[in-house]
Amino acid sequence: MVESYDVVLHCGTARVLDFYESMFGRPTGINFPFWTDQKAFPYVFGSQPRESDAMFLGNVHDEVRRTRYFDLGSLSSSIRIHGNVGRDYYRIGGGFLDSDEEVVEAGARTGLAVNIPQYFRDHQGLETWFDGLDKLGFFQYPSRVIQYAAMGIPIVSVVPDAEDLASFPEIVCVESIDKLDAAIQSLLASSSLEDLSHATHDRFLRNYSAAARVMALESVLEDDSWQQLDATERSLWFTQFDAVEAGREEAAPLRPTEVVVEREQIEISEPSTVRSIGVLGVGFRRVTSTSSVAMRAFQTLGHNVEALDLAQYKSVLVPDPNREFKFVINAAKFMQSVKNLPELLVISGLDCGVTQAGRDQLLAAGVRLAVVGAEYANTGEKVKRLASRVDYLGVLNETVAAGLVGDGFESVEHLPSLVDRSFRTAVERVRERHQRVVVAGKRRLHFNKQAAAFRDLADWPSLELFIEESPEEFNNVEALAAALKSTVVVAPFDASIPGPLPSEALPFAMASGSMVVVPRGVGTMNICPAGIASVSVRERGELAMKLSRLASSKASTDRILSAARATVLGPLNAEKRFEGLLARVFGPQATTIDGPTVMTDMDKTVGDVNLTLTYDQKSVAVTHERINGRGTDLLATVAHGVSEESAGLYKLVVSVGGSVAYSEILRQTPASRSLRVHVPKNQETPAVSFAILPASKSLKVRPAAFPSAEISKLEWVSARENVNSLVTVSTSPWGLGSGTFTH
Repeated sequence: MVESYDVVLHCGTARVLDFYESMFGRPTGINFPFWTDQKAFPYVFGSQPRESDAMFLGNVHDEVRRTRYFDLGSLSSSIRIHGNVGRDYYRIGGGFLDSDEEVVEAGARTGLAVNIPQYFRDHQGLETWFDGLDKLGFFQYPSRVIQYAAMGIPIVSVVPDAEDLASFPEIVCVESIDKLDAAIQSLLASSSLEDLSHATHDRFLRNYSAAARVMALESVLEDDSWQQLDATERSLWFTQFDAVEAGREEAAPLRPTEVVVEREQIEISEPSTVRSIGVLGVGFRRVTSTSSVAMRAFQTLGHNVEALDLAQYKSVLVPDPNREFKFVINAAKFMQSVKNLPELLVISGLDCGVTQAGRDQLLAAGVRLAVVGAEYANTGEKVKRLASRVDYLGVLNETVAAGLVGDGFESVEHLPSLVDRSFRTAVERVRERHQRVVVAGKRRLHFNKQAAAFRDLADWPSLELFIEESPEEFNNVEALAAALKSTVVVAPFDASIPGPLPSEALPFAMASGSMVVVPRGVGTMNICPAGIASVSVRERGELAMKLSRLASSKASTDRILSAARATVLGPLNAEKRFEGLLARVFGPQATTIDGPTVMTDMDKTVGDVNLTLTYDQKSVAVTHERINGRGTDLLATVAHGVSEESAGLYKLVVSVGGSVAYSEILRQTPASRSLRVHVPKNQETPAVSFAILPASKSLKVRPAAFPSAEISKLEWVSARENVNSLVTVSTSPWGLGSGTFTH
């Protein structure tokens, strides 16, 4: 494999470089040790009360590394191991650190840092072994050493030959684990410990920072003189690049910045188009359900929303005649059951599909279709068929959503459980925060199975809220806000959802402003990153240690609460996400397409052509020559007029290649909207038609009462390749193409 590269950036001593040279008959590369920066690991030495004499970052639980655990456990100095510890006989595990931020906070609480390198001889008997591996020595600078140095923590390393670490002379080397205790105690008692901290950090800035590595990389791309050096010289080659001297690093240590927990700025304006929306689902009496959140969010956005509780609309679900799904929506029964047909039907938390015939019936009636709260474990054919038949599919599982998007399903996105403005406002109204732990999940069984670490909370004042077992809190926004506004909220995952995935209570826990705790290694952490917006635990005793650290550091607590707040107001913000859903289904209605058009390649604008729809000209079609198999969009402004006696009797239908892409019952007059019509990439000759049709086949069309519409500001956009500017507009009373206009 080495022969495939011009230069290899090794990570090792002269022994490693010499080995490769002997194997290939030429110098293969230079030593290029790990690096980091002060943004990820700022200087924090001595900034917090000391928790231990020394810390060790790394795993000590597998066959190669387990000896480290017993070596460190044999010391009389107090040691904290942060990594996978396994069975902790000596009680020296300090908790797994889930983020760079947690590493920094632990680093601020230690006097020294210990490095026990990985000796290659310990791989003997394992699948990673090969003859001669033991002669390469050990891994010179593990990533933990560079992280220690960036934080300014003095380092003690167990290395028999100090010459192996000559490129980092500030590291204190001891020959064996037996001499580690004496070295630790001597350094801690030394009056020059702080000086050693600054010297260690200065060495990092000069030779082990990201800026120093950039300098080295720039050099190796321009200068091949390293090939003339021997193995020892090439192992020290990187030390010639001094980022401080070159002015690429500031000599002064960078310390963590103060975190400010943002307050929500609630600014929701009236929508340019008020939509009629029906939410068909279950759980409307549960505050945290997808159905309830959708109802409240759409109402906050100013739309007309109707709850279609499945308990009253069971007849609309029927066995799937094609046996793709267990149930499908019967479009005919739906239209018979609902008095006022919505422009958008949102199916919430139901495992059901829709046939293509049913989809076509709904579109013909002016009903768009969205599915949210979809609990799918994979991207099987069943899910793909559903994605192809709806205008929007919001999937709870991020991996499944990414797979569908990767397969070209543009209607799909990852839509986790959300939290809405009404709950966030209710939390603000709760005057006091309870000094207790609240467990909030779906079922007690899930909580009991997930993490032994949660038993650390046994002695704390606590309250348990389970969605299926505590209906009084989950049925009332105010009551739930008062219950969750506590010191700590433990949020077990929902083991009944394939994945498993976070429960619907988790976003509400994060929005409560409490410290949220989740189990490590159970389900995906996509909506509350571990160690950043939440505290993650697994081992017994780990939670008590982490909470103790946080309790003594306002900065650390504020950091997590701020990240959780940003997540709640960003990706978990129900109003923002459902506003985005509407934009995907109906186009960006709030955006007016005015002003000069900026072209990215060739002219794609139809120009000042105004098209009119009337009784004599019920449809127009705009076509474009093929766009090399790429999709594009057509932007258009549509302004229609409907007489009072005709309101609700006619519909505007926009079709792409003969398939309905947008349909709207014409109820208001006058009304104007900006439409963005997507043309899939499989359209060889993109054609978009606009038509006014009767909403019912039984309607007797009368010329005097027929609506009119003006279509203007036509523009082709989003073409990824060159688009020829030829556009043909055909007009006809019935869309049959009686005349053309070419631009």
